[in-house]
Amino acid sequence: MNHEVLERILDGRENPTNLSLPLLKDITENFSEDREIGHGGFATVYKGVLPNGNVAVKRIKSCHSIKETLFYREVNSLLNIEHENVVRFLGFCASTDQIAIQIEGLKERIYAEVRERLLCFEYISNGSLTKYITDELRGLEWKTRYEIIRGICEGLYHLHKEKQIYHMDMKPDNILLDNDMVPKITDFGLSRLDEMTQTMSKDRLGSLGYCAPEYWSQGKMSFKSDMYSLGVIIIELVTGQKALPINNNKILRRWRHRWRKTGKETQLVYQQVAKCIRIGLLCQEIDPSERPFIWDIIDDIRQAEGVNGSIKNDSQYKFGQISPYLEDDDMLGIEPLELHFPFQLNKQMSCTIQLTNETGSYIAFNVEHMNPLSYCAQPQKDIIPPRSKCNVEITMQPQAKAPRDHTSEFTVWSTKVNDGLAIEDMATIKFIKEAINVVDDVNLDVAFDISEPQEASEKTSVTVQPLTQITDDVARAIWCMDAHQTEPLIITGHRFGDVQIWNSDTQKVVDWVKASEEAVSNVKFIARMRWLVAVAYDCFFHVYKYEKELEKVTSFKAHGYYDWGRCSLDVHPTQPYVLSACRMQVKLWDWDQDWNCIQTFEEHSDNINEVKFNLEDTNSFASASDDCTVKVWSLDSPKSKYTLPGHSHHVYSVDFFKRDGRQYLISGCKDKTAKIWDLQKKECVQTLQHECDVNSVFAHPSLPLLVTGGEDGAVRVWSSTDFRLKRKLGVSMPVRGFACLTGSERVAIAHYYGMSVMEIGDEEGQGGNEGSHENSTAAIDYEKIQRQSERAASTLSSV
Repeated sequence: MNHEVLERILDGRENPTNLSLPLLKDITENFSEDREIGHGGFATVYKGVLPNGNVAVKRIKSCHSIKETLFYREVNSLLNIEHENVVRFLGFCASTDQIAIQIEGLKERIYAEVRERLLCFEYISNGSLTKYITDELRGLEWKTRYEIIRGICEGLYHLHKEKQIYHMDMKPDNILLDNDMVPKITDFGLSRLDEMTQTMSKDRLGSLGYCAPEYWSQGKMSFKSDMYSLGVIIIELVTGQKALPINNNKILRRWRHRWRKTGKETQLVYQQVAKCIRIGLLCQEIDPSERPFIWDIIDDIRQAEGVNGSIKNDSQYKFGQISPYLEDDDMLGIEPLELHFPFQLNKQMSCTIQLTNETGSYIAFNVEHMNPLSYCAQPQKDIIPPRSKCNVEITMQPQAKAPRDHTSEFTVWSTKVNDGLAIEDMATIKFIKEAINVVDDVNLDVAFDISEPQEASEKTSVTVQPLTQITDDVARAIWCMDAHQTEPLIITGHRFGDVQIWNSDTQKVVDWVKASEEAVSNVKFIARMRWLVAVAYDCFFHVYKYEKELEKVTSFKAHGYYDWGRCSLDVHPTQPYVLSACRMQVKLWDWDQDWNCIQTFEEHSDNINEVKFNLEDTNSFASASDDCTVKVWSLDSPKSKYTLPGHSHHVYSVDFFKRDGRQYLISGCKDKTAKIWDLQKKECVQTLQHECDVNSVFAHPSLPLLVTGGEDGAVRVWSSTDFRLKRKLGVSMPVRGFACLTGSERVAIAHYYGMSVMEIGDEEGQGGNEGSHENSTAAIDYEKIQRQSERAASTLSSV
C-alpha cells in the first residue's frame, strides 16, 4: 500500500487532499477495535500508523453518512484553517460503492450504495481537555491552566476573526492537548462560515451545558454562541465545575491555599484568576449582545502581557485589589486528596486522611460520604486545636466485587469555631448555611488498588446486565428520577443542579434546565398539570411547566430558612397536593391555594428520607426515617396513625402494595434488610436479607413483584405473593431509585452514573427462582440493536 501521499502531507510537504479508502483501512488495520481511540454520537476515531508518525482517522458512522451536509461543511471549514491551536487537517475520503443484495423471495437482486465518509487529522497524544478538568486544589497548575485558556482563545480568534467560522460545539471533549499541553480545537461538524451575521437551525446538535441558550431554545447561531461555550469552559478550567460559586473570593481562597503550599503565590496569579472569572461570566450573559467578541478578550489578554508574549512585571499589571493575597491561609490542610484503598475481595480495607490546622484558631470538621459504599470514618467530626493535626481513618466494609474508582466520594467540611465549642454541639454542625465564618468544602476522590485478579466468591450468578444505558456526561451524577405514567418521559435530577427530561423510547434529552446551584434531591411529574417539581438540597421548590420547552411556574423555600439537606417529594394521585420532607418535618402543599402549606407533620426524631402516598387509601401516606422507624399518617391530622419499629438502622425507602386483598408495605434499610409489613396487623411478617444497605424499594403497580436496590449496585426482584427471590441483576453502582415506564413492563433504574431500563415479566406459577434458567427479568440489548441497525443502514442506505 502506497502511504507516500499521506506521509508528505503529515511532513508538511503537501496540502490536505482526497485520500483513498484502502489507504485509511490499511493504516488503521481495517478499523480494528484495538486502534479505536475515541467515539461519539456521529463518529468513531481510530489511530493510523505511518512510518513517519501517527494520524487520527475519524470515521463517520454509517447510519449518519447518508446526511452529507455536516460532512462537507466540516471539510470546507477544515480546508480553510491552519493555526497552532486548531488540530491540523490532513485529508478526507468520500467513497461510494454499489453492492448487489439477494433478497429472499425475489428473483432479481437489488443494488444499494455503501458510503464511507472519513476525515484524517494529526494525532494528538494527550487526549481531550475533559480528563484534565479538576477543582482548584488538585490537577493542573495554574500556569498550565492559564496557558490553555489563552491558547483556546487564540484558536477561536483565528476561526472567528481571520476565517469567519463559528464552531457551534465548543466543549472540553473538542479541545485536544498535545505533549506540551498546547490546546487544539477540533470537531467542526456543526461549524458554519459566517455568510450572514446570524443563521437559524431547526436541528439542535450542540452539547448540553455548553451550547448557548438562544441556540438551544430558538436555533440562533452566531459568533456569540461560541462565546457562551467559551465562558463555560473557562469557568470549568478555573474551578473544576461549570457553575460558579456565589462567593468568587472562595475560588481565590482555594487557589491561595494551594499556591502557599507550593510556594507559587504572586500578585499576578490572583489577577489572572480574577480576570478569567470575569471573562467567563461575561461570556455567559443570557443576552448575546452583552457577550464580548473573541477579539475583545484577546486584546484584554494581550494588553496584560508583553509584546513578545512574556508576562509583564507584577507592578505593571494591576487588576483591582485582591484581598486574599494579603490575608493568612486559614484553610484546613487535607492530605491526600485521593484515597487509595488496597482492594481485596471480601476483606475490610482502610486508609488515613491527615488533617492539619496551621492557624491560630480552632477548626471544626465533618467528613461526609457523598455516595457511601459502606464506609466508616473515625472520627467523622471533631474540633482541631490551633497548630495541630488529626488523623481520620476511613474504613470500607468487605466487598464481593471490585468497585469502580469515584470522584468526589467524600467531602470534608470545615470552619473556624470558638474554642469553647464542644463536640456535642456539632449536630449536623450547621456547616452549610448557619456558620458565621467561611465554610470550606473539599472533595476527596477514591481509587482502588487491585494487586491481583479478583474472582467473585458469590455462588449466586448475576445473569443479566441491564439494559438501556441512558447517561449524559454534561449533567454528571444522577441523584433522583421519576417516570411519567401516560407518556414515554423520564425526569432526572443531578448532582450539580440540572434537571433533564428524557424520552424513554428514543433515549434522548427532550429538555433540560439548571434548576439550582445545589444538588437536586428529588423530582416528580405532576402529569395532570403538565408540570414537574424539583427540590434541591437548599430546600427550594422549583416548579416548571413542560410543553414545547420548560417554563418556570414558581419557586419558593419549602422548609426552614436554615434547613439544608436531602428532601423527599411525592404527588397525590387525585388531589392538588405535594408532600415534602426535610430534616424531621413533613409538609403538605396545595398548589390550588398558590402553593400554601396546609398541614405539617412532626414526630420523627431524625432525618426523613422518603415519603410515599398510599394509592389504595389516598388520605394516608408513609414516611421512612433515620430514627429506624416507618410512620403511617393521615392527611387530616398532624399526629401519626401508628409507628412500625423493627429496623436497627436508618430506613431509606418505603412503598405500598396489595397482597390477597390486604395492604402491605415494604421498607428498605441500612441494616441490609427490606422488611414486609402487614398494615392490618401493624407488624413485620417477612424480612428480606441483603448483602449491603438497601437504598430503594419498589412495588410494581400491575405485577406481583417487588424490586429492591442496594449500595452494591445489585437489583433484586422478589415475588410479592411468597416473597421468594426470583432474580438478581447488577448495575455496578449504588441504586438511586425505580420507576415503572408507561405502556410496558419496563422498569427504570436510576444509579449514580446513569440510568438503566429493564424488561420485567411475571413468572408467578412457573416455579421461577434465582437459580432457574428462565429469566423473569430479561435485558433488552439496545446497543446490539443499534449496531444491527447501523449495519443495515450501511448496506441499504439508498434502498
